[in-house]
Amino acid sequence: ALAARAAAPADVVAFNSLSWAREDAVSARVPVRPEWSPRGAVPGDVCELVDGQGRAVPGQVLEVQDGHAQVVFVPLAVPGVGYAAFGLRAAQAAPEHSLRVSERQMESRFFLLELGEDGTLTRLLDKRCGREVVPAGQSANCLQLFQDGPEREDAWNIHATFERREYAWDPDTRIEVVERGPVRAALRVTRRFRETTLEQDIVLYDRVPRVDFVTRVDWQARQTMLKVAFPVAVRSARATYEIQFGAVERPTHRNTSWDQEKFEVCAHRWADLSEAGYGVSLLNDCKYGYDVRDNVLRLTLLRGTERPDPDADRGQHEFVYALFPHVGDWVTGETVRRAWELNAPVVCVAGGPGGGHLPAAASFVNVEGPAVLQTLKPAEDGDGWILRLYEPHGGRGSVRVWTAQPLRGVLACNHVEEGDEMVPHDGHSFACDVRPFEVRTFRLRLG
Repeated sequence: ALAARAAAPADVVAFNSLSWAREDAVSARVPVRPEWSPRGAVPGDVCELVDGQGRAVPGQVLEVQDGHAQVVFVPLAVPGVGYAAFGLRAAQAAPEHSLRVSERQMESRFFLLELGEDGTLTRLLDKRCGREVVPAGQSANCLQLFQDGPEREDAWNIHATFERREYAWDPDTRIEVVERGPVRAALRVTRRFRETTLEQDIVLYDRVPRVDFVTRVDWQARQTMLKVAFPVAVRSARATYEIQFGAVERPTHRNTSWDQEKFEVCAHRWADLSEAGYGVSLLNDCKYGYDVRDNVLRLTLLRGTERPDPDADRGQHEFVYALFPHVGDWVTGETVRRAWELNAPVVCVAGGPGGGHLPAAASFVNVEGPAVLQTLKPAEDGDGWILRLYEPHGGRGSVRVWTAQPLRGVLACNHVEEGDEMVPHDGHSFACDVRPFEVRTFRLRLG
């Protein structure tokens, strides 16, 4: 409905649900344009997407099906809790980019990656500061298969003895280049373990400082657990894990009997290991069991438990995890935002013919200050809208919330939407203070 109300014609309208402007990879399905290429669009072709200010960015065709092309691009900005409209056209010239890819090496303006014969990362250089992320002589993105039972209540428990038996992958690992373009490049690594097949695309972007591991698994293993390990050149006695509306720290050593039992930590979108001036975050879009020991970040991906369900996890899976090296600690490096972006991608819809009243780009809600907008929804009793935000870093400060719709009233309330404390506003914005990891909820009455 919003796309149809744009004043100017648009081919694609990109919607950002997060509360900050984003420069992130966006995927859109668009009708194939005959002017893109005399032979018709094919994977690897390049087009251009032009925003409302006339700024063009390259688009890369990933696949073509039923007269439509899947195009990935990185817009210069999509406003927070808002949208941006784009027109498509044939590429005016070959776009400049930093991506280079071969079967054993990938490079962008941010990183240089080298792979071993088994598909693991033998080198990851952060070119921004000349720092080697993977320690010399070690390999990262190591997919590890461990015995997982049989034990009582095996679906609920991971036992401390799981590392005593590790299984080897079949020796026929295959590595191939599947994407080389101005927006992103990808290597595909295919592995097998008995009846299980794992296919993984290692993705580098020209303008996004993140390494994605897009993973598809036909999982048939029983009493087996799959983890991925990233040894990193970072030394810290404590790792940080995201939980609901905040983060917790856990030791990276096993010095006491208490520490020895903390070998698996439940977390949400990320875990981080940082030292003074530098750190590495491991992000995920749907996997919530981490363990960090010494300098190794590890994430649990799949299990093959048999009780109570003998077929638990059996079948097709698709998930993404990502490595995010950053300067400074997880707060300075904005790990919280990067993990939110992986989990809440920009959504694209087809544009309209124009003639409406909405501009080419707009924000409906803007949050300034140390807070993340977590919820915007109709009130349960039908009286206004509920806006919820939280402080994610363990700090404090002042936050200002701006709304495109005029405000008739703002009330502070609790999390079950009770309370009628009036909050001053100026008709389009209001301010509040947040304390460390505090969650604030407000009822907005819009005019």
